[in-house]
Amino acid sequence: MESELDNLNSLGDFLKVLPEKLEQTPYDYTVYTQWIELLRAGGDIDSLRTARQCMYGYLAVTSDLFLEWIADEESLPQALSDESVLKHIIGLYEMAVRERMSIIMWQRYVDFAAGLSNSRDEEIRAAAVAAFGREDYVIALLRQGVEATGAHYLQSQALWMQYCDYILHQINKAEGSQKDELVEQLQSVFIERLAQPHTGVDETFTMYSEFTTRHNAATYEQQMVDANKIVSVTRGQSVQRNAFEDRLVESEGSWAEYSRYISGLAADNTTQPAEICMLYERALVTSCYSPEVWSEYGAYVAGAFDDTQVALDVTYRGLRNCPWSGRLWAQCVRFAYAHEGYELASRVYARATDTHAVSYSMVEYGLLAVAWLAVTRADPGCDDEMLLDTCDQCVDVAYKLDPSTADPVLYFERCCTSTAANAKNGTERARKLWTRICKARRFCTEAWVLSAEFEAAHGSAQSARSVFRHAAQRKLDNPERLFDAWLALENTSGELVDIDAAERIVCEQRRVILRRAERAHTMAGPAQSEVVLPVKRQRSVTPEATTADQSTPVDHSTPADSAQAQSTKSDSAHPADQPRVTTVFISSLPRTFTSADVEAFLGGPTQATNISMQIDKAGEFHGRATASMQSASALIAALDKNNTVVDGHHISVHIYKQHAKPVETTVAVRGFAANATNKQIAEIAKPAGTIVRVRRNQSGDTAFVVMHSYGDAVRAEAALNGCVLDECTLDASIVKSGRAATAKQKDAKEASVTSLAPRKVARRPAKKVGVLKTAPAQEPSSASTEAKSNAEFRQLFLGSDSKP
Repeated sequence: MESELDNLNSLGDFLKVLPEKLEQTPYDYTVYTQWIELLRAGGDIDSLRTARQCMYGYLAVTSDLFLEWIADEESLPQALSDESVLKHIIGLYEMAVRERMSIIMWQRYVDFAAGLSNSRDEEIRAAAVAAFGREDYVIALLRQGVEATGAHYLQSQALWMQYCDYILHQINKAEGSQKDELVEQLQSVFIERLAQPHTGVDETFTMYSEFTTRHNAATYEQQMVDANKIVSVTRGQSVQRNAFEDRLVESEGSWAEYSRYISGLAADNTTQPAEICMLYERALVTSCYSPEVWSEYGAYVAGAFDDTQVALDVTYRGLRNCPWSGRLWAQCVRFAYAHEGYELASRVYARATDTHAVSYSMVEYGLLAVAWLAVTRADPGCDDEMLLDTCDQCVDVAYKLDPSTADPVLYFERCCTSTAANAKNGTERARKLWTRICKARRFCTEAWVLSAEFEAAHGSAQSARSVFRHAAQRKLDNPERLFDAWLALENTSGELVDIDAAERIVCEQRRVILRRAERAHTMAGPAQSEVVLPVKRQRSVTPEATTADQSTPVDHSTPADSAQAQSTKSDSAHPADQPRVTTVFISSLPRTFTSADVEAFLGGPTQATNISMQIDKAGEFHGRATASMQSASALIAALDKNNTVVDGHHISVHIYKQHAKPVETTVAVRGFAANATNKQIAEIAKPAGTIVRVRRNQSGDTAFVVMHSYGDAVRAEAALNGCVLDECTLDASIVKSGRAATAKQKDAKEASVTSLAPRKVARRPAKKVGVLKTAPAQEPSSASTEAKSNAEFRQLFLGSDSKP
């Protein structure tokens, strides 16, 4: 921002870009200050006044800027003798003393008024009386300043003494009843001051003694006795405050020490609210950009005073200092509703959303939205349908913001859905909101858990169970939280069969998570020794669950043994089926991305190489690419970028899996009885994997079970070999010659291919079926000596892909 504006050499160039800048960032302090500097250099007082008023409408104006503003107004010709200009200057002083508690600013204001009163120019004195609206404006202003600053323990004495001196001066000039009134007035001022803790209490007591001796000598003794009682209490209070003030000096005015100071005085019932407010004002001198201080100050004022305008003014000041705080906007919405009702609260909410004050964070907007929902719900003029529409609108606004700024505990979402559910006929609307939330935050465990709890409370146990099952299949940020909530639901309201089913799914998902972590660790390579696999938490829900959790063995076998054991678990036993992958697959990329953009996204050329952009036949990029990572640490860093948002796209980064196409493998089965059917043989091999078909040779003594993959064939061979069927022991073996051997070679060859281009699938020519003119003579089979009919041979022939 600064460099862009610094390049503008003229006011005209700046004014061209100003509307766009203010529309995008109306709370940018730099824009306003540079705008004011350029206008001051140009000498356009009207435009300068407009710029400063615009800044004051959005941001807090410091005392230095106010003094500069006042000096520019006073420099106008005949400014002090012009009633309208003088009123404007007085208004600036009023704004300045309200903006920040500043003894110096009050002193400048009083000196300005006294200068007008003592001016030798009759026109200036007349204009001052007209502008202030009263002739005794000096003493009225002094009284106002003393009331505003009198609670300042350290710095209030100077202005108060100026107030006393002014009254004494008036007493010396007055006569008769007017003098008696002024004496009585000053005496009450002394008594109030003596009861107020301040560092100059002894000096004040001495001044009161001198004043009483001079003007109330007849009652001196009684008045001094009464004053001494007051001063003794004040001195005791001053001891406590001196200790706090010393600690403030040691801490250099930290908010933590101010907070302890406030707590200490608040515990004393004799402390006046004005003194607590003064401590907040003093703390804000150094902590004006702390929303917590402003929020606490506003909450205290709302409870200490009946006038809601006071609390609203404090919150308005806080928003000009901290416009990014959703907490302050929420407080302002509530105070506005308490002060003037729904209309003012709606204007505050609209200002926050229209100026994009909290649009940078879902958490901050959520705080504002929750307050707005509370106001809408409390207003008698808002019906349930309006409340439900407000819930939908708030969710619409929230989920257009950056999802990385979402609240991990879903405070806004819980309040919004609960508000909708409590409205008339709002359960279904709340359910739709939870569905939308879970879809938008699909990796957030808490969202799924809360959605399931909603279904359990407003729907049924079955609908809650459905949410848990759906969520368990996802890669969540905290899956154990989901598992705990699911098992808690089933153990409190589910049947035994539901508990067992949930525990089985939970155990299986834990194994999946562990295998995923082990695979990532393996692909990272042995050099990445600092990568630690996640340890599953030991659970004691049931003996079965405990056994499942503790059943993960530690592999102490040799590589050869591991490979042999893996062949019984994997879909393929070939080495090419388990490639060592250091490639990542990136999807959902912006269509405008180039290979250089992908390389930069993954960390640059030192981290990623061989960027391959997937394009269609027309040469268009569809947001998918692959890249080879240079090291294990680069691979892990790339995987950590999963779900990163770039230009509104949630980019997905995963390990690239080179899936080799499984090749059908045949298991030959012999030794069965003549009356055994293909269906019986298939039933035995079915648990081993997917069966493509079962056929027999022409003699009928050998059955060929065609499995979907080589791994399925290995398991089928183990299941069939030695199995007893109709009192006959089966003999099974994988066909290792001819087509099966070619299948293994093809399987390994396809697994080694790294190109992303689609492969052409070789199609087998259609089978030509000839007419069998003469049936060949067959030798009697050892398994059956029964002759086969032509119909049986034809059935066996048509059940196979090709002749054996």
